[in-house]
Amino acid sequence: MKCPLEIGQIHQCFINLSYAFIAQQFCYDKPNIGRVIIMLELKTLFVTSFCIVMVMCLLNFLTWRANKNTPGTLPLVFYPIFILLALALFKFHNHEHGYENYALSLGYLLLFSASVIQAVALCRFFKFQHISLTLFLIATTWLSVTFNWFLFGDNNLHARILIYDLQRIIEGVFLSYLFIRVALKRYPNASIIYLIHCCLLMGVFSLRTFLLKDLSGEEIIKDGWFSAAVLFIGILTPMFYATGLAVLCNERRSENLKSLTEKAQKDAELRGLFLSTMSHEIRTPLNGILGSAQLIMNQLSDPKGKPYCEAIIHSAESLNFLVTQVLNYATVDQSTSALYEEDVELEPWLKNICLLSSPIAEQKRLKFELNVNLPDKSCYYFDQERLRQVLSNLINNAIKFTDQGSVKIQVDLLHSKTLEHTLRFSVQDSGPGIEDDDIEYLTEPYVQTSSGKKKGGTGLGLAISSRILAKLGSVLEIESEIGKGSTFSFNLTIGLGELSLVEQRHKSKQYLTGLNILLVEDLPLNQKIAIELMAMDEHKVKLADTGKNAIELLQQHKFDVILLDMNLPDISGQTVLRELQTISHLNSSTPILAFTASLSKSETDEYESLGIKDVVAKPIKQEKLRQAITNSQKGYLPISTVELKPLLYDVVAAHSLATSFNEDELSSVYNEFVLSARSKLNRCQEIEATDQDQCIKILHRQASTALQLGFNLYGLELKKLERRLLDKKTPLEFTEAIEIWQQSLAQYLKHVRSML
Repeated sequence: MKCPLEIGQIHQCFINLSYAFIAQQFCYDKPNIGRVIIMLELKTLFVTSFCIVMVMCLLNFLTWRANKNTPGTLPLVFYPIFILLALALFKFHNHEHGYENYALSLGYLLLFSASVIQAVALCRFFKFQHISLTLFLIATTWLSVTFNWFLFGDNNLHARILIYDLQRIIEGVFLSYLFIRVALKRYPNASIIYLIHCCLLMGVFSLRTFLLKDLSGEEIIKDGWFSAAVLFIGILTPMFYATGLAVLCNERRSENLKSLTEKAQKDAELRGLFLSTMSHEIRTPLNGILGSAQLIMNQLSDPKGKPYCEAIIHSAESLNFLVTQVLNYATVDQSTSALYEEDVELEPWLKNICLLSSPIAEQKRLKFELNVNLPDKSCYYFDQERLRQVLSNLINNAIKFTDQGSVKIQVDLLHSKTLEHTLRFSVQDSGPGIEDDDIEYLTEPYVQTSSGKKKGGTGLGLAISSRILAKLGSVLEIESEIGKGSTFSFNLTIGLGELSLVEQRHKSKQYLTGLNILLVEDLPLNQKIAIELMAMDEHKVKLADTGKNAIELLQQHKFDVILLDMNLPDISGQTVLRELQTISHLNSSTPILAFTASLSKSETDEYESLGIKDVVAKPIKQEKLRQAITNSQKGYLPISTVELKPLLYDVVAAHSLATSFNEDELSSVYNEFVLSARSKLNRCQEIEATDQDQCIKILHRQASTALQLGFNLYGLELKKLERRLLDKKTPLEFTEAIEIWQQSLAQYLKHVRSML
């Protein structure tokens, strides 16, 4: 069955074919539509109309099948049938059999009836009851009777044309009023289709009446405007109405779906509120019964009454447990609150949970063990209460359903990232096992296996656990084998707690932490990456984005390390170093690291002569940065260079940037560079001869960014162009750079597509 939208798309194809077929008959050099229409053979016009109306019959039928419960769609199935019969009668009228007038009368009666069907069906669809519909029906009936008078009584062709045109104009006015008043806000797309047709209807038939009023009977028949009625009846009107109906039903369906969704959400909230209220109301008298029974039992002197009091207490406790479970389920189902995450050392926390359940396991003589395969003193950020509820449910279920053997809680580290770990929690038991058919339904509320019914319970524990895990971004997995036991497990990705991060940093003795560092860098991308990487080692970073700003900070503050970009927007890094040699400042003994992508032999020699301790090559790598900072505090080391892989696009670059950017930020950085790369290259070509300084700045920034993002060959080519410009070897040849960029872009897009 086709949905209305698909029907509309099929209909559009038929429209396009029909227009193409009709267009072959038109003479386009004549602006008068009447002259165009007259060149369309009447036979061709009727054949095309028959085809279009038959397609409309099919489309309206399919639309009705997809929307049977929608009022007004069934009558519209008959609309194209009436039009089809009317066209057949008009074709019959062209042959002289002595019944021409009867065929003509019946044909126009069918057209008037089709107009009434359309109006009544749309009013039923919109549930529109208004006097305007009554007036439209009265006017159409009166015009139909008058038409027959001027056919069989006073045979007047002018009058008949005027009557039919007037009826079409009235139809257009009524439908326009209907859609503007009732449908435009609720069904905007369908309303536009119908209103366009109504405007055409009123315009064309008003114009036809005016242009044919002074012609004789024979001239009227030959005039193209006379055939305009057939064009509208058989082609344009079916196209607009069939498309409009399909879109109208589709918008109605979307509106109903939205209404049902809102109702379902409201019902869920009301259900949760009802359960919560009832649970609280029941708990109050229940606690009174429980307390009173305990007081009576303690004061009883007759031992015969004690068993009865114990029965009351046990029953009240069971009922209290049931109420608690229902309340928990309602709370989880209704709650939309954010997670309350705390920094917790996981292993002691797990031991506390197990401590609450171990007495029951000992009573049943079960082997109860906890295995935690995590780094020592691992701390994580997570919602304690929710995770405790899940684990407690799983552990208590395992103990309850296991009569002999063991219950084992296992926690393993699956994946480790810089700031988060993925852990797997498993609860294994040696109970009776679960049938495969039952596993699928265990997480539904109030569902229990046969063994579950024997052991007692509410059937809410796993349902609650499953919903909590869904809020935590995990899924409960169940594996079981009859006679051997079951395993309930889930994976959870949680952030490392501050205690773990500090522990990791202090255990890492090969890198220094907590230094005061001056970063001199003008490119925002490199600033963010460098600061993020150094913040991971607890370095305190001050930022300067120009050479002059760097000199001011060096005169005001003492630093442990200086990271100096050698290509700054105002003065070069070399100039900064030479100027520092001539002025008084606080960092004469502070090691300086060159922060640059320029690594030719002559440049590194120059850096060494200026007192540079080491080079942190761009693109920035965390290991290289850490090593350079650490080495700078140990004394002089020879400058080392980093060889870049000759790749069009280095995937490793994106992975290294992922530690400094979230997914959206990283995507934005790449998009900005990719979209602007070609335009900036073109800009360099334009200003190479007139503004070489600006050209050097653009090439330097683009090369640095390209290398950082992994476009290695393109970045190196831009560095070559920058070096040629610095050496005054002009004019530059950009052809190779453009070609390398096109290849790099193709490689990058290929990688992006492979990741989708």
